Amino acid sequence: MFRGLYTAGSAMITNTRTIDILSNNMANANTIAFKRDIVLSESFEDTLLSRINGSDDYPNRTNRSAEVKQSGKEVSIDLTNGYLQTKVPYGMSYSNSAKLTVDSEGYLSTYYKDSEGKILTDHGYRVYGSNGPIKVGDGDYEIDKNGNVVVDGETLDNIFTPIAKNIIGTMNSGIKIERVVTNFEQGQLRATSNPLDFAIRGDGFFEIDTPDGIRYTRDGRFKINAESELVTTEGFNVVGFNGNIVLDSDNVSVNKFGEIIMDGETKDKFKMLDIENKYDLRKQGAGYFYLEDGIEVKELPFEGAVEQGHIEDTNVSSMKEMIELLSAYRNYETSQRVVKAYDETIAKAANEIGRI
Repeated sequence: MFRGLYTAGSAMITNTRTIDILSNNMANANTIAFKRDIVLSESFEDTLLSRINGSDDYPNRTNRSAEVKQSGKEVSIDLTNGYLQTKVPYGMSYSNSAKLTVDSEGYLSTYYKDSEGKILTDHGYRVYGSNGPIKVGDGDYEIDKNGNVVVDGETLDNIFTPIAKNIIGTMNSGIKIERVVTNFEQGQLRATSNPLDFAIRGDGFFEIDTPDGIRYTRDGRFKINAESELVTTEGFNVVGFNGNIVLDSDNVSVNKFGEIIMDGETKDKFKMLDIENKYDLRKQGAGYFYLEDGIEVKELPFEGAVEQGHIEDTNVSSMKEMIELLSAYRNYETSQRVVKAYDETIAKAANEIGRI
């Protein structure tokens, strides 16, 4: 009885957080260069259900097979009469199907995709075989219909987890939020009449020097302070290759490479970069991003273009966010009714059946 109560309760918690994220997206539908957030949810870890009493006569228990679809390093696998075991933060999880790839250290692992569709394994879970985590290395591998993991013609392990005879299935306690990721898809570029407005076409960020350290932004609404330095609307210095950018001329232009030209001569250049590990970026304040302590930025060469006299609008679609928000509200209300039904059932069990 309580299993369903936990499942509905976890769904309410997840949908509450989802509603908060979607509402924040909608609230920033007109914020320059704002990037929408996406909630990634997953089920709680599946645990095995065992039977205390009863017959062990399951004729199909040993009739195991694996349906495998493989493309390069990526594998989609469905198991019949067996379970795949993964190591999760709270123990072991068991499932009949999974999508796998090879992580950075050569182990078979689950994965997720970021907002750009890039496969990431740093938060995936490693698959365990009979001999522990399965390491296939950098070479080609395959999984056959019997669940054998084969590398260079040699069987390393088997993905089928040995299951005791009294195991009858799996269960979990609903869903949870796995992470909140930012969608860095470019917003629409809009022309302005301000020569100090700059937008980035393509991937990349401006570097900003703040009291808290270097921050990254795509909000290029800059201005000039009393020292003739180019700063953000909050007064933070925009970083160039020569340090703080000083504009001490009225004849200033910026080309698509970010080079700052004054009186016909190139004086400086925006210090810009693309970031490979965007999924490690965290939001701060009005359009800034930073990396938490202990995480290093993985820089990529800037291959975008700077558009002077333009700003980048948000990538939030109000219509899409509204649809997802209504869906989250309906899911919450459905889970709420389930919790209420369980509460009434428990009350009857305690008050009415107890009298009998």
